[in-house]
Amino acid sequence: MDFVRSLTTMIALFSLVLLAAASAGAVPKPPPRFWGVSRCEQTLQAYGDVEGGNTVDGHGFHIGLAVCVGAGGPRACKSTPDRRSRLYSRFTVLARSPDGTGRSFTLATRPGLGLVQQRHIYGASNTSAGPPDYYMSPASVRLLTTNATPARFRSLVAPIAARLTQEENATGCTGG
Repeated sequence: MDFVRSLTTMIALFSLVLLAAASAGAVPKPPPRFWGVSRCEQTLQAYGDVEGGNTVDGHGFHIGLAVCVGAGGPRACKSTPDRRSRLYSRFTVLARSPDGTGRSFTLATRPGLGLVQQRHIYGASNTSAGPPDYYMSPASVRLLTTNATPARFRSLVAPIAARLTQEENATGCTGG
C-alpha cells in the first residue's frame, strides 16, 4: 500500500514538474512597444530612403519626410510616467517621397491583422532575418498629393495632423 501511495505521489510530482517546465518553456507574447511621435518620425526618416513601404498593389515608395500622429485610441496609447506626453503603438503617417508624392498610411509597432512587417537593413531585402522595425498597412496607403515641395507638403499636412492630434488627445490612454 505504501508503494502505491509513493508511486502515486511521485507521478503527481512528476506531472507538476512537467507542467511547470512546459509553462516555463512557453514563449510569452512580447509586450507592445510604444513610441513617441518623434521616434516614429526619426525611424521613418532614417530608413525611409532605403526602403519605404508598399501599397496594396505592391507599388513601393520611399519616405523622405514624415509627420506621425498617434492613433488607435486608448488601447494603442499610454502616458509617460511623468504624464507629460503620450506614447503610441499605432500611428497615422503623412509622408512625402523624395519625388514629391505625399501619402498617408497606418504604422504599428507590433504585428496585427493586415499589417506587413517592414525591415530596413542597408543592402538587404524586406524579408531579411531579424526583427522588423515596424509594421504597416498597405491597404491604408492613400495618395495625398503629387509634386509637392517639402514646404508645400508641410503646409498641406499641417491642418490634417492638427485635426488628428486633437481627436486623439480627446481620448484617454489606458496602455493596452
